[in-house]
Amino acid sequence: MVLSVKDKIFYLLGFFGFIVVAPAVMYFISVKWPMTFLPEDASTYILGGLTSAVGLFFAIWSNYALVVKGKGAAGNFGNIKMMTETKHLVTTGPYGICRNPMHLGVFLYFMGFSCALNSLATLVIPLFIVVFAYCFAIFLDEPRLRKDFPEEFEEYCQNVPRFMPKILRWRS
Repeated sequence: MVLSVKDKIFYLLGFFGFIVVAPAVMYFISVKWPMTFLPEDASTYILGGLTSAVGLFFAIWSNYALVVKGKGAAGNFGNIKMMTETKHLVTTGPYGICRNPMHLGVFLYFMGFSCALNSLATLVIPLFIVVFAYCFAIFLDEPRLRKDFPEEFEEYCQNVPRFMPKILRWRS
């Protein structure tokens, strides 16, 4: 699938916000309210870096799977269609591990960044992401998938957990 110009613009804006804006905000929060929650040593930065790297990988892999296998994009919020909607239910790759791998990736990315900053105050960002992702999945994403792919989505829900990864058995 070739992304439309509009899809590409939304992906670029989202990526810029994800990679530049949100981490900058987290950094300024950590400077404004300097409270630590982890030991002050190299392991803190290593833990944060690895967690963020895994999160970034999942976020990118999930978007790639939506574009290639789902023939659509990820930027829709219920009835607000900012990007091309997926044409196929994606149940393999990262979506074979959990039903919301993109949200999991975003959470891990920001959780890792909080760890690397060792800032208690920045933990509000990953907490917000968990609440947002859960509400988004329950109230916006899943109803659309149930409507567009009724039998396939129900079977998918029975076999793949919503957020916690099913690491030992994923389908490629």
